[in-house]
Amino acid sequence: MKGIGNQASTQLKPVLLLLAVAVILPTICLLWFMTQAVENIQVVTKQKLVGIYQEKLGEAVVKTGNLWKQELSCLDTEVAGKSAFALFDSLQSRLGYAGAVIYDETGTRIYPLFSTDVNAPVELADTFAQVWQAECAEQNYNKAATLYEKIAESKNLYTRFTAVLGQARSHAKLARSGQLADFDEKKHHLEAAIATCETVAFNNADQDCNIPTLMLLADARLLMIELAQQRLNLSAETKDNIESRIWDTYHQLCNLVFKENEAGSFLPCDQQIFIVRRILDIYEKYPFLQKHPDEGTSARTDESAIRSRLAAEELSVRMVEHFPDAAASGDWPNDQFRLVPHDKEPVYALRHLAQDETLMLFCREKIIRRFSPFEETFKNSDVAYRIVDDTGRFVAGTEKSKTESSMTITGAVGKHFTGWKAQLFFKEGDVFEKAASRQVTIYIWAGVLVIVLILAAGGFAGQVVGRQIKLNKLKNDFIATVSHELKTPLSSMRVLVDTLVEGNYNDQKQATEYLHLISKENLRLSRLIDNFLTFSRMERNKQAFDMAQANPAEIARDAAEAVQTKFSREKCKFEIQIDENIPDILADHDAMVTVLVNLLDNAYKYSYDDKHIELKVFAEDGSVSFSVKDNGAGMSRRAVKRIFNRFYQADSSLSRTAEGCGLGLSIVKFIIDAHKGQITVDSKPGKGTTFTVKLPRHN
Repeated sequence: MKGIGNQASTQLKPVLLLLAVAVILPTICLLWFMTQAVENIQVVTKQKLVGIYQEKLGEAVVKTGNLWKQELSCLDTEVAGKSAFALFDSLQSRLGYAGAVIYDETGTRIYPLFSTDVNAPVELADTFAQVWQAECAEQNYNKAATLYEKIAESKNLYTRFTAVLGQARSHAKLARSGQLADFDEKKHHLEAAIATCETVAFNNADQDCNIPTLMLLADARLLMIELAQQRLNLSAETKDNIESRIWDTYHQLCNLVFKENEAGSFLPCDQQIFIVRRILDIYEKYPFLQKHPDEGTSARTDESAIRSRLAAEELSVRMVEHFPDAAASGDWPNDQFRLVPHDKEPVYALRHLAQDETLMLFCREKIIRRFSPFEETFKNSDVAYRIVDDTGRFVAGTEKSKTESSMTITGAVGKHFTGWKAQLFFKEGDVFEKAASRQVTIYIWAGVLVIVLILAAGGFAGQVVGRQIKLNKLKNDFIATVSHELKTPLSSMRVLVDTLVEGNYNDQKQATEYLHLISKENLRLSRLIDNFLTFSRMERNKQAFDMAQANPAEIARDAAEAVQTKFSREKCKFEIQIDENIPDILADHDAMVTVLVNLLDNAYKYSYDDKHIELKVFAEDGSVSFSVKDNGAGMSRRAVKRIFNRFYQADSSLSRTAEGCGLGLSIVKFIIDAHKGQITVDSKPGKGTTFTVKLPRHN
């Protein structure tokens, strides 16, 4: 009823205030306790984590020291019985160092060597003065070839090879120059140059010759590839043979550069670098070298291996400027890494004494990052590591990022890295919260559960109290409504009865009319009492229905007959439309009659002038529908949503014109729900209302 909500709300406020205090105070205390507990857990967790990772850092440092101890032991093994060239090759290709400078027991550099460190075995100036004049100054290549041919008869191997190369070079220059107009003559001299050069390029002397002679053989093989290309340009018909010859020469040139012969001779590093660069140019210039089958070839013809060796030689040559001899390293401690000033990528050097030799080993920044113990220890953990050298330069691990925690754990890297530091930093920054999250989660969930229970208990208590207050008000209003509804017909009947008893009527017709009025009021009173009894049974869930096969048409007719007397009055048009062949339904006949009577009675009450009420029965979509339509006042959307509530009336004042106590539609809804049916309302203010009841057909 209309005043129930406001009165109940007024009485409910103090109770809700007390409940709120009872809920909020424990909740605040619990939240404070949870905050303190979480902070304590984070502090303890932080201490534990720092201790754990400091221990792991120490383990990684020890493992790194052992790793480098094994590395240095391997160096001692590599040095044993190896020449300087073989040792450098092993350090570069097998152990992965970026370069090296090797000194003997006197501190003299024995690798890398330069061309200036190697003296020619004979004095050539007097022997070749005249022929050099003819070749270079006069550019008389024919004369120079003849003079070189005479000198090539020398018994001295170095002199003979120098002369043969000069002769081949002169023939090649003559073939390229404009001194010959005839194509056949050019081709003849080119063939002569190739034939002459072959006697040196493919000479077996490379197995036991000295370093100067080895340098001549390398020059001869480079020249041989040049001449073969010139021949390829002139003689396309011999392309396959020439390409095969170029491949053989290229392969032998690679082996000459990257190995020492049986006499222990090897090319000086400056010439190695020059030839390796030429080798790479040749490799890129001739695509067939990249596609040539690998049978019987050396792995040193692989481009990546060649470039790696070239980088190692170049770095070693540059490092000779800093360390020309062993004494140049000064007070450098043995087996210690230090940063070497370098204009390009940072280079770190390690000084190591191995037997009678001193090694200066060089690592580029990317190569020295062999701190696998750190990588393995902190892989997939909450921390990352960073190695910095004694100058603060980043060396290995993870560079600093914006997301890392400001808290770091720092420790020494090991005895081979004096001044270097290993830093551990926690990823993200909430690592302590993350580490403590399990215990914190338990506390939080426990606290949330308790808070939810407190809130739920408070809400439930509030609902119970509110429901009880509303129920009390409802009972009071119900008593008032019942008193009003019962008093009205009783008062009317009493007046009429007193009138008849006292004989205050004019004739029998008037007495009969009074009796009809008494009968009407009695019927009204009976209907009110029936609704009250039905409502009482509904409240106690004791309403039982006798479900049986029922005819919808008979239900409609019985309902119409029940209201016929009331509807037969003036200004009330009542129509009944029942479709043919309507299927039966499973229902309680009397209960469904009650539903329709209540709907019809409701339509009558709220249709004030010129009443027009329609009752329709029809079948659709596998169900049977009962429709009650009126042309009354209609209802708003808000009223439509509440009309099935008990005791609800659009006009709830005791002075209302429509009779009733607001139970009729709630009884209708109860009966329809028990029949597993549906009831819908279509109503607009001033345009009437239509109630439609749908029940499933009986199969």
